[in-house]
Amino acid sequence: MIQPAQLNWIAVAWAPYSRRSEMFARELRGRLHCIHNLRFQYPLHAPFKYALQAVRTWRMLWRERPDAVHVQTPPFFCGAVVWLYCRLTGARYVFEYHSAAFGRAWDWARPIQRFLARQATVNIVTSRHWADLMREWGAEPLVMFDPFLELPEGAPYLLKPGFNVAFISTFADDEPMEAVMAAAAMTPEVNYYVTGDTRKRPASFVAAAPPNVTFTGFLNPNGEYLGLLRGADAAMVLTTRDHTLQLGGCEAVAVGKPLITSDWPYLRELFRGGTIFAPNTGEGLRDAVLAMCEQRETLAREVVAFRGDSRREWDARMRQLEDRVAAAVGTARRVG
Repeated sequence: MIQPAQLNWIAVAWAPYSRRSEMFARELRGRLHCIHNLRFQYPLHAPFKYALQAVRTWRMLWRERPDAVHVQTPPFFCGAVVWLYCRLTGARYVFEYHSAAFGRAWDWARPIQRFLARQATVNIVTSRHWADLMREWGAEPLVMFDPFLELPEGAPYLLKPGFNVAFISTFADDEPMEAVMAAAAMTPEVNYYVTGDTRKRPASFVAAAPPNVTFTGFLNPNGEYLGLLRGADAAMVLTTRDHTLQLGGCEAVAVGKPLITSDWPYLRELFRGGTIFAPNTGEGLRDAVLAMCEQRETLAREVVAFRGDSRREWDARMRQLEDRVAAAVGTARRVG
C-alpha cells in the first residue's frame, strides 16, 4: 500500500500568485506552479491566455510526472488539462474550489464542471453548503476551512498614530466599499487602510474618501501587505455574499489580528473567535469599529486560541485528504 508521504505532489494555479495553493503545496510536501500569461482577471484576454497556460501546464505535468495534483479552480480549463494527464498516466487529482467557481459567470460550463468534479478523487470546498452541491453532482467533497498557518514576517508598513484598521480589499463587486467610506466618515479618530488596485474604481471615488482613509494600492502579498496586517490593530474583510471564504480574514487570523467581517451564517461558522460580525452598512460598520476599539485586547487573545483549535481540525482533514489520494493512486497502479 502506498503511504501518503511517498506521493509526488504538485499544486497548480492559473494565477500570478495563490496564497491558498501555496499553503496546500507546503502541507502536501509538494511544489507550487503558478502559471499565468497576459493580464490577470481581464476577460478579453481569456481565450489567448487559457490556450497559452494550457500548453505550459501540459508541458509542466509531463516534465514533473506527479502522482497527485492539487488544482485551484476556477478556471475549470486548468482542471481539464490535469484530468487528461491523469487519465493517461493513472495519476490522481483533487480540486480546490474558490467561491467564484459557483458564480453565474461559469453557469455555461456546469456540465463540464460536474464531469471533472466526479472524476476528481476529492473536491475541497470551504463550506457545508458547497459540499452539498458536490454531492448533488455525484462528486466526493471534503470541507476544509483554513489552518491559519504561520505567514512570513513581511516588510514594515508605516502606520499613523492612533487606532489603525486594515480593510483587506480587492475592489471586488461583493465588497460594500461605500459602507466602509461612510463608517470612516463617522469615526474620524480611526485610521483606515484600504488595500487593492485603485484603478478598479473611478478616481473621483478615491478623491472623495474621508481624510482618515489611506488607499495603499496593490501591496506585495509577502511584503508590505503582511507588514500592514501585522502592524494594524484590527483587520476588516467584508462581502455581500454568503458562503464566501474570506482569504483576507484567514490571513488576519494567521497573524493573530482580531477581525471585523460581514454577518453571514457561513462566516460565523468559519471565524469562531476574536471576530465582530457586522451588517454591511455604514452604521453597522461604525458600531463594529467602535466595539473593536474597546475590546481589541480581549479579541486578540480569542484569536490566538481559535487559531490553535482550527489548526488541529485542519491536521485531521489533511490526513483524510492524503489517505484518500494515496489509496486512489495505489488502486490505479494495481489496475494498471
